[in-house]
Amino acid sequence: MNIHQMLPTLTTGDAIGNQVLEIRDLLRVAGHSSDIYAERWHPRLDGECRRYDEYDKVSASDNVLLLHYSIGGESNTYAEELPDKVVMVYHNITPAGFFYKTNPIFARQLREARDGLKALAWRWPAIAASEYNQVELQRLGFKVVGVAPYIVAQDQLAAGEQSVGAARARSKYGKRGTRDWLYVGRLAPNKRIDDLIKAFYYYRTWIEPRSRLLLVGTGDGNESYVDALYRMVSAFGLDGTVAFCGHWTAEDGLAAFYRMADVYVCMSEHEGFCIPLVEAMSFDVPVLAFAATGVPYTLGNAGILFDLKDHAAVAEMAHEMVINPRLRATIVAGQRARLSVYDPAAARQQTLACIQAAAGV
Repeated sequence: MNIHQMLPTLTTGDAIGNQVLEIRDLLRVAGHSSDIYAERWHPRLDGECRRYDEYDKVSASDNVLLLHYSIGGESNTYAEELPDKVVMVYHNITPAGFFYKTNPIFARQLREARDGLKALAWRWPAIAASEYNQVELQRLGFKVVGVAPYIVAQDQLAAGEQSVGAARARSKYGKRGTRDWLYVGRLAPNKRIDDLIKAFYYYRTWIEPRSRLLLVGTGDGNESYVDALYRMVSAFGLDGTVAFCGHWTAEDGLAAFYRMADVYVCMSEHEGFCIPLVEAMSFDVPVLAFAATGVPYTLGNAGILFDLKDHAAVAEMAHEMVINPRLRATIVAGQRARLSVYDPAAARQQTLACIQAAAGV
């Protein structure tokens, strides 16, 4: 059977892009013909996908097309006109309100996707990319075939520790007797990096002066927000202690940052899943996270969740997780137990089974 995929943007080092590539490889190994079609893609992925409007050449009523849905785009409308059996893979939609000031075009795409979502409930069956996404789809009336969980390739991440990039990360950002907070992900308004910096200010100023906040991720598309973060760092007197490290993939040596971290702190207000939480747990980094949207679903009983953004209290909690060996050992043990849910081999098997069920194989 031909089971192809379509999405607005294919990029490297993000949850959707990694999942699309994993699914393509899974389907091919299972004997299906499978290609990726996108409106745009990262230059590093030249050769991995084709333009979405070239799909006409292979479109057929007995094909299955997995349409990855998280943002508005021409590919969504294009898929509605195809004779193929379309199955929507839902990755959640970040509320547009987070982006009106920093990236209004992106905000409009998010609003279009949200407005169009409910209208699709009658049209296509859906696969959820997480439990949190499944709940939302069911509330909207979708027929949800199941959850195709994100495949967190922990082995690939660990293998990257031996890369040239990892050596470069250690050389530039290696620990110098500091207590290090870590955040990995986009520098975007919904991630509330500003709250993270405020909490770190209390930590650095009043609790542990030999400390750093490592921000690993790109602010592309949200430059005005990132500029405001730089100004906040300077206003709080944190220059030289908050490191804007840029984007690092598993192949580039992302693992090096998890090895440096004493605690992983997440203050995001919207997550469909949040893969860095799983990555942090795989390196035994204790996780402290704001209990918003998909985060409690991902962590389960692991890590420490909080539901009130008291920045000083967050700093105190992070410090206790760093210095209290008994508490730290308890947290790490709980996180190791939770990791069994995200075993990559099991996730691949569940994902393939879910897609084949949706396809009627």
